[in-house]
Amino acid sequence: MNLETVFQITSNVAVLGWLILIVAPNWKHTKNITTILISTLIFGGLYAFFIGTSFGEGEGGFGSLADVRKLFMNDRALLAGWIHYLSFDLFIGTWEIENAKSLGISRWLVLPCQILTFLFGPIGLLLYFLIRLAVTKNIKQGNTFA
Repeated sequence: MNLETVFQITSNVAVLGWLILIVAPNWKHTKNITTILISTLIFGGLYAFFIGTSFGEGEGGFGSLADVRKLFMNDRALLAGWIHYLSFDLFIGTWEIENAKSLGISRWLVLPCQILTFLFGPIGLLLYFLIRLAVTKNIKQGNTFA
């Protein structure tokens, strides 16, 4: 299978995981599908494969931006990096909804965070932490708009 096909398949699997997470966050299988099956088994396995098969093939490293650029000029390493993003963003999106459930935060407040996490990773997580801070502060003060 060529790298472009793997890219397309993993991207579509990530979108499927996000759809399940957003449409059915309370379904008993959602967390297992998004974290164990997709993020860990599928993406973790593919990531290990592509890192393992591209290691040492190219120049570059993590010492400077120029070194990182050189590192990702290898398509296998670039694909591994993409899978890394897909895996961690989906894992964080799952954590956001699970953490919100445990704190009694409305899924509707978390939904924009999840969309931003899907599209822009850390921005969505930042928004979630800000919402979590505001909601938990209000709950401690006796307000319940969560």
